[in-house]
Amino acid sequence: MFSKGVPKDSTIFIDSTWKTSQSLTSGGTQADEVKCEDSECQVIEQTEASTQTEEEEAKAHAEPQYDEASLLAFLQSVAPKVIRELERQNRSQAFTGYALRAEEEEGVGARLLYTLRCKQTDPELVVTGLDWSTTGAVIGVAYGSNQHENWCDHTGTLAVWNVNRSDFDANQPERVIEASSCVLCLAFHPTNPAVFAAGTFNGEVLVYDLSRTEEVTPMATGDCGGGAVTTVTWAELGDYLSSSFSLVATTTTGYVLVWTLSVAKQQLTLKAGYLLRGEDGGRAMRTPVSDSAGLGITAASFNSEDQLLFVLGSEGGGVFICNSASQTPTGIELSGMELRSCVSSSLAPHAGKVVAAEFSSYHRNAVLTAGSDDHIRLYTLLQANKPVTTLHSQDGVTCARWCPSRPVVLAAGQVTGQVALLDLISKSGQPVLTIPVAERPAPITTLEFNRKNVQVLSVGDQLGRIQVWQLPISAVSPLPNEAAILCSLMNVQTE
Repeated sequence: MFSKGVPKDSTIFIDSTWKTSQSLTSGGTQADEVKCEDSECQVIEQTEASTQTEEEEAKAHAEPQYDEASLLAFLQSVAPKVIRELERQNRSQAFTGYALRAEEEEGVGARLLYTLRCKQTDPELVVTGLDWSTTGAVIGVAYGSNQHENWCDHTGTLAVWNVNRSDFDANQPERVIEASSCVLCLAFHPTNPAVFAAGTFNGEVLVYDLSRTEEVTPMATGDCGGGAVTTVTWAELGDYLSSSFSLVATTTTGYVLVWTLSVAKQQLTLKAGYLLRGEDGGRAMRTPVSDSAGLGITAASFNSEDQLLFVLGSEGGGVFICNSASQTPTGIELSGMELRSCVSSSLAPHAGKVVAAEFSSYHRNAVLTAGSDDHIRLYTLLQANKPVTTLHSQDGVTCARWCPSRPVVLAAGQVTGQVALLDLISKSGQPVLTIPVAERPAPITTLEFNRKNVQVLSVGDQLGRIQVWQLPISAVSPLPNEAAILCSLMNVQTE
């Protein structure tokens, strides 16, 4: 090898490096040891066992020996006596009113579910009316005063609770509506749970629709000519009127006014009107003004079988059977419509104001009445001059209602604050059930069964309270022969 600038005779030696020793380092990895486990299972041991019975030998039975002629003679001699005894037991009413009760119900009475109070009402106002909606979930309550010297200057109240709501508050109604005067009665529509009607002391009929959540004004109104509206009833009058359900209002002036409701037009239309005249009540009930002046109506009910038939109770104690097909004029007009006479017959009167008059839903001829003379009566239309049965209360009777599920049982409220379920055919005269009196007793003003759940009974009093009770099933369960007994009582022939 040569390099520039180096003499030719100079020699340079470079040591070889290919045999230089290499430095080596060893490395390695090791995986974790794999662990193995063995397990075993063993099936359950089974044991078999058997038994063997010995074959039973059939026993030989001798053919029975009897005298057929003697047996026939015996049966012929005793059969008439046995048949007569069975027929007598079938006619007997020895066990009427008796029913077996479940052991768990023994000693269990009515249970207070809740007490409703509306703080927005005047403390002087009492519960004047209440009703349950057709679904049984909503209760409407009317508040007013039962003390009026002349014109009403109170502010009436309507309160509504939905007891099935998750936020239900017994002290706070879901809806509170004020009226220009005391509200005296209330009734929910039979098929539309959102619609109800109310009547006021100043003679107005107010119809509300609860589905209009923001509305506190009535959907429709009607004028009853100035007399206080004492009852409002939804009646199915069939082809007599254009509407399947009509609203019937009665007044202290003796008016019976029939309205049809148009929800679409939000309008009440007067379709028919009747007058309960003084001359209809006989000489004892005639008003000092004239025979044609109206008698104050306190109670009304329509027959469930005969749609044209209804009963009226009056302030003077008269009970009148009426027919809406009557065409007899009275010479008195309201809103351009002539009122007609409607009385076809009358029942034996009470000695005081009639507080209840109601047709039975179980029999066409059965009528329940109650009066301030402390008498509760059961009438049949076939015997108008004499009640079929009469119950006398030691305390004043303020209201009464048929039990929806028992044909011969009713609920009655008293001035002592007591509410009792009474059996009209009970020989002992003892109540079927007595509801406990409140801590602060007050006269009962109204009561109403929940027809969707007949175990629920609502009771209003003069302190503005509404107590809702759950009745024991034994108290509202009908006995097997109750309906037959009512039919036999009603089929009395006039003497």
